[in-house]
Amino acid sequence: MKHNHLFLVLLLSGGLLSACHQPDTAHCDIISASVEEAGFNKSVQVTCDDSYAYLTSSTYPSHDMMNGITGTNEQIPVPALDYAAPIKLKPAKAESLTSIDAALGVAVNGVPIYDYSSQGELDLSHYNENVDTVKLGQLDNCGGHAGRGDDYHYHAAPTCMIETMANRKSNPIIGWAYDGYPIYGDDNPDGSKIEKGTLDDCNGQADDVFGYRYHTSEAPPYIVQCLVGKVDVGDLPRVAPLTSTDKDGSTTTLNAMRDNLTPPRDGVENLKHTVSDTGKRSMTYTYQGQDYFVHYTPNALKPNCFDFEQKTVSNGGIVETGTFCRNTDSKQNPNQNQSQNEEPGRRQDNSPPPPPKGDRKPPRQNDPNSAKVNKTTHTTMVNKSHTFKLEAWADNWFAAYLNQQLIVEDSVPITTERSFNAEEVTFSADYPLTINLVIKDFKQNDTGLEYIGTPRQQMGDGGFIMQLTDISTNETVAVSNSAWHCKVLHEAPLNKQCETELNPTAGTAPCDYTSTEAPSGWKKAGFDVSEWPNATEYSAAMVSPKDGYNLINWDARAKLIWGDDLETSNTLICKFTVEKP
Repeated sequence: MKHNHLFLVLLLSGGLLSACHQPDTAHCDIISASVEEAGFNKSVQVTCDDSYAYLTSSTYPSHDMMNGITGTNEQIPVPALDYAAPIKLKPAKAESLTSIDAALGVAVNGVPIYDYSSQGELDLSHYNENVDTVKLGQLDNCGGHAGRGDDYHYHAAPTCMIETMANRKSNPIIGWAYDGYPIYGDDNPDGSKIEKGTLDDCNGQADDVFGYRYHTSEAPPYIVQCLVGKVDVGDLPRVAPLTSTDKDGSTTTLNAMRDNLTPPRDGVENLKHTVSDTGKRSMTYTYQGQDYFVHYTPNALKPNCFDFEQKTVSNGGIVETGTFCRNTDSKQNPNQNQSQNEEPGRRQDNSPPPPPKGDRKPPRQNDPNSAKVNKTTHTTMVNKSHTFKLEAWADNWFAAYLNQQLIVEDSVPITTERSFNAEEVTFSADYPLTINLVIKDFKQNDTGLEYIGTPRQQMGDGGFIMQLTDISTNETVAVSNSAWHCKVLHEAPLNKQCETELNPTAGTAPCDYTSTEAPSGWKKAGFDVSEWPNATEYSAAMVSPKDGYNLINWDARAKLIWGDDLETSNTLICKFTVEKP
């Protein structure tokens, strides 16, 4: 791309676009030119304000999709509704690298770009093949797949997109990271090969024009793994899962038919995705000799809605039908503002990510009615001398007490393994104060298992994090860590072989369990918990904290905790006392 790189230099200097007097305006024009020269300007709209360029699209590419996948999650690509990807116009290096469990950038065809992983937090200095979407067979022949929102995105080089680019022969910019730096293909902009060991942890290197650039690569991490530049994590978009509609046309919450789909064990065979002239999309595949499918067609009466018919492995092979919609109430437009719901984030140093930064534009594609992405704020005031703010996130449920008085109970019922939520409560108390917690991970019954009788039968895993702030001093006076004393009340299965049983029965080997009542009077101040075990600390990589977690600005000392086994400890009680600082 020798000539294109020269063109960018002239743009930055104002040599070709006389209107480009300010660097941010030039950057806007360069981003717009990268889309137009690739030939995607009819499907991707580029607009700019003082801070961002927004690439607005349906995230639905024109190239082939889904074919070549063996590790399907049984999701199917559905066009998004005006997904607006924000690219910083004034990129600047950050003091630390940022890794998030969401898109890191966007391709020039408007399709979001994620890192290589299927889930959880990445250790940026160590490749993990266990979460490699390429090695797991989860990506199609074009480097992408449909995520939990039935949204198409890339986890590796977007090879099919590159093949369709009008300027593909000149090593062009193929996308933009959200920190404002460009993404190139496997080679340098001048067409030369990149020597092994040149690219850094984020899969990038220094650039004479932009200061920095990212690359794709044949070897892991394949594509952008993290962001080197400054970025507001709370401003990054994510396509929301489809919402179901009642017969009267009213929108309801997520429906289990499309929610909670997971990759069938050992993968599928013969997956084929097609799009007919009538707009019908079909994905068919076989699993253990049985045929499965997902079909959908645009609903003739409801804009942005689709009529589904499916037979999935995840849902037991039954035929299901339903109408699902993209959220028309939260249509993204670069000139609108909207309340912010976010998905969980992750950072290289295992410290929790920062919270959202107020209203920004464009609004994110999300479902404000979904309890899955949630932070609930409460106020419980008592006439005491100090006011405190308790913030917590649980996988899956918790209740907090000031001595025996309930302060807050998780507002998301523990009805499935996907029940996640962040809670914030303000209350008054005097020092010293004693906080008591009941924490639970979802279990279907006393076996401790989830999805019993389905191909995804498994043990669940828990996780909890909390911090307590004295509002008058803005000092964090307590955090969850291994100094806490916690007692496991329910543990199952005692033999993890239970997970593979065809007909697991609680209380029958290998699905034995223990269940005890909480000690009498344990919530009272002064109750002795010195004999209770200390909580066990876990990294974010082990817990994979989800919805609502990144809506809290966690103190670096706050740790994710649980019993001594994330999978078999199902119900815990914890107790701690906070002395006056």
